[in-house]
Amino acid sequence: MNSMKENNFIDEKEIIKQIKNGKKEAYHELVNKYMRKAYYYALGFVHNEQDALDISQEAFIRAYRKIKNFDPDKKFLPWFFQIIRNLCIDWIKKRKKSSEIPLNGVRILESPDKDREMKEILWKSIDELPIEQKEIIILRYFQGFSYQEISQILNKPIGSIMSSLYYAKKKLKKKIEKYLK
Repeated sequence: MNSMKENNFIDEKEIIKQIKNGKKEAYHELVNKYMRKAYYYALGFVHNEQDALDISQEAFIRAYRKIKNFDPDKKFLPWFFQIIRNLCIDWIKKRKKSSEIPLNGVRILESPDKDREMKEILWKSIDELPIEQKEIIILRYFQGFSYQEISQILNKPIGSIMSSLYYAKKKLKKKIEKYLK
């Protein structure tokens, strides 16, 4: 499994090298590889399919414009997720100025659990978390990132990530328990 991750990293480095050398088509490989993760990450923040699509597309555009400054010895995904994270935070700040983020009638991430009401309660509870805890929950449980990767994306020590995750789960559990009784 480690060799597969290593091969992906080597392939990614080659793709980035091609892009930096002017081969614009190579960027499509990165977009195709990460567009689903980007969309679902944004959807976890904004709870609106069209806005999530717009944000993820804008993130790819910004990443392309900044790729010349990207260090190819680092992994692309944590760097890219910093871009999409900033776009999501900006979107939330703009929305909070104008109105609350809607939750009703929104398609929530696909899961085998068919209890829509419980999903809405969970997302409402996640939305009420402080932004840092919310994004750690999304990155860890909905995107499957490791603590190390989350640490790189958020530019915070792993200990802080683990602590924030612990307190976020504790808050979620407390909020959700009310509905389970």
